[in-house]
Order: sequence, then C-alpha cells, then structure tokens
Amino acid sequence: MRPQTFDIPNALDLISELDQATEQMMSIPVEHVGGTQWEEAFVRQQSAFRKWRDYLYCKADERPAVRLMNIA
Repeated sequence: MRPQTFDIPNALDLISELDQATEQMMSIPVEHVGGTQWEEAFVRQQSAFRKWRDYLYCKADERPAVRLMNIA
C-alpha cells in the first residue's frame, strides 16, 4: 500500500535536519569524539540520515517503471 501524500514528510525539512545534525557533529572538537556530546550528535545525525534515505526510497517507488531499451 502506497502512503498518502499527507503522510510523506517535507523534503526541505528532512534535508535541513540532516544538514544541521551533520554540522553539529562536525563542530565537536576531536577531543570530545566518543564522549556524551558526540554520541548525542551521532544519534541525531544517523536518525536524520535514515529519515532522508527512507524519503528517497519512498519517492523512488512512486516513479513509473523504467523500460530497458533494446539497442541493436
């Protein structure tokens, strides 16, 4: 069953969250990598990435099937 249009998240919101989460991770000093602050940023970034990836898969499923061309 395909999702209804209103069930699909906004792409701009998803990519914005992914950008912000990635920026947060990148702003953490190397001395803190593996610490609590880094772990929280890591979880946020991974969650944002999964949501973005799921959105892309959902949009790909909506495309019409691609026909392979026979090249003689």
